[in-house]
Amino acid sequence: MKLQFYETMDDKSKEYLTYLIEQIQPKFTNSELKIFLEEIAKKSIKNSKSSKPVDNYVKIGDDTKTFADLSKLTIKQLKIIFQIFISRENNENVAVRWRFYQYIKYLLNLNKKLVKINNNSDQNRFLDFIIETTEKDIIFVFCYDILELNDYKKVIGKLSEFVKKQNLIPDRIVFAVNKSFRNIPIDIPIKIMNNEIIPELWIEWTEENHPFNKEDLLIVNNSEFKVAGFNFSSTDDLLNYVFKQSNGGQISIYRQLDFFTEVNVDEPEVELIWKGIMLK
Repeated sequence: MKLQFYETMDDKSKEYLTYLIEQIQPKFTNSELKIFLEEIAKKSIKNSKSSKPVDNYVKIGDDTKTFADLSKLTIKQLKIIFQIFISRENNENVAVRWRFYQYIKYLLNLNKKLVKINNNSDQNRFLDFIIETTEKDIIFVFCYDILELNDYKKVIGKLSEFVKKQNLIPDRIVFAVNKSFRNIPIDIPIKIMNNEIIPELWIEWTEENHPFNKEDLLIVNNSEFKVAGFNFSSTDDLLNYVFKQSNGGQISIYRQLDFFTEVNVDEPEVELIWKGIMLK
């Protein structure tokens, strides 16, 4: 069996889906899973209290020590999580939005202080994330399944009004998309108030030649911790995550082949795929 589309799986039992989803790293926290489930159920989320409230936005991910209990999820919920995070066959706006959020949780050069997510489940919502860094930078993130020129122009047209209304000026503007047309003028600065900002286009990309397969288990320093190959689309993603999760120093990363398949092997093949020193 290969972990491809959901329908190609032989075992779609709740136990097996739960087992696979438990391998997703970083793990869901209680608040993250609650917001995610309410969104895919198309429910509104109540705004949380904040010293600087922003309409329709709630804080997310600040309960880093409280991992969510996946055992109570329904088969339908498990299927959606599988299709978004593991097989990645779901490329709708909601899927891009949550994969982007999962990505920034272990992004090496982003020192997050606060992340707010738009609590409007409407697919026509304006802005998806507001991120504040420890350097006091403000990042606006817009998520799209396919970014078309009309979508881009609508954002540019509404930005100045939104900034004035919220009294919140971004330092960076990011468009996180699954696909994008090539006529997006990404090299032309966006003028906001007295500032000019070069927008950033982040396109979901999977390496054509994976350094590991999606069915593989990745083991750090023999047994320090283990992560699933399907979490990462590139070696850089993997190394960024290991850097943040480990204590640094001499690091060795091993691959155990086909760990998530239904093939029983008495002596599984394990090979070294990366070795080096990480300086904290």
